[in-house]
This record gives sequence, C-alpha cells and structure tokens, in this order.
Amino acid sequence: MTAAAHHASWLENLPLLPHDPHYVHVNGAILVFLFLTIVSLISNRIIKNNVEKFIVPSPKFNLVTIVDILIEGLYGLVETTLGKQGRKYFPFIAAVFIFVLFCNLLGLLPMSSAPTANTNTTVAIGLASFIYYNIMGIREHGFVGYLKHFLMGLGPAGIIVALLEMVSHAIRPVSLGIRLFVNMHVDHTVVMSFHNLFAWLLPVPLLLFGIVVCTIQAFVFAVLTAVYVQMATEH
Repeated sequence: MTAAAHHASWLENLPLLPHDPHYVHVNGAILVFLFLTIVSLISNRIIKNNVEKFIVPSPKFNLVTIVDILIEGLYGLVETTLGKQGRKYFPFIAAVFIFVLFCNLLGLLPMSSAPTANTNTTVAIGLASFIYYNIMGIREHGFVGYLKHFLMGLGPAGIIVALLEMVSHAIRPVSLGIRLFVNMHVDHTVVMSFHNLFAWLLPVPLLLFGIVVCTIQAFVFAVLTAVYVQMATEH
C-alpha cells in the first residue's frame, strides 16, 4: 500500500465501486476513464456541430487554448520521433498521455489519491504500451520479419544480441511503470506531508509545482511509448 492510500479518501466511497482502501487506485482509474469518455463524447458532438469555429484557434487564453498547446506540443514530439508516419500512431500515444495526465492530477485534489501512485496502475499502462508497440512492429514487418528485427541485421551471429534484446523488451513495462510510480508517489507524498504541517499557505506553490510535474511525467511516458513504437516499426 502506498503512502497516499493510508489516509481516508473520498475515492473509497464512490457508488458501485469497491469501498476497500486497497482498491483506491482502481476506483481512481475507473473514475478518470469514465470522465474522459464522457468529455470526449460531448467534445466530439460540439466540434462536429461547430467545426468551422474550431479550425482557427481562439486568440483568447482559455481551457481550449491550453488543450491545443498540450496536444500540439505532444504531436510535435511524436512527429519528431516517428516522422510523418507518426500521425497513425498518434491517437494511441495521445490517449496514453491524457489518461496518465488526469490520473496524475487526480492525486492533487484534497483527500484524493493518484492511480499512478500505485504500481498496479503504472505497470498496467506500461503493459498496454508494450503490447501496442509490438503489435505495430508485427503489422509493419510481419511476424517473422519482426523476429528478425531483434537480430540487428547480424544474421545467426546476432542470436545472443536478440536474446538480450528480448530481455530488454520484457522489462520495459516494469521499467515504465516503476519510473512513473516513483515520480508520482514522491511528488504527492511531499505535497501531502507539507499540507499536514501547513494546512493552507505552503501547499499552494507545491500544488502548482505538482501540476507541472504531473504534466511532464505524462509527456515523458507518452514520448517513451513513441520511441518504442519507432524502434519496433523502423526498417
């Protein structure tokens, strides 16, 4: 159990979800998933009905502008990593970024807990990225061609290299998950510790810093996924 799960959280009292503190991260992840699904459906309907209004970005600084900046920045990173073909991989990478970001931010709410401050959540997201980039690699090269990819072009002499490379691939979901878990666990633990000591004044700049950390960690996770896709699909 993480430090974030030791205090009572409103996530334990959500209807139709487990009220066991051990499942707080599950409740949080489900809540984020439902929230993003509802927002996506509503946003899709609004954009379809007013598509002309959203072609040119608004000159005013508002929530839509912030979202545009984040998504455009992420798309630029994906395109830099994957080239022009990054467009077809962007929906999954963007979905990972948005989900991780909101899971991170959930932990900054009062009496809450970040799903990404639990290794079960972070390793699961890492496993999803692992499955995705391997499937994309197989689709790009074919199953046999993808296996040959591990030989690094060395032929039979690359068998040892291939074995080491497979071990490296096998630990990627864990390494992705542990890295995200450690960053989120430390960040939210520090914020909660200072909040307990100084109820209102000091946590404010820490919360602002926490928002920055949450965003950066979501970007890093998404970019690492893009890098893995690039390595799996390159010729």
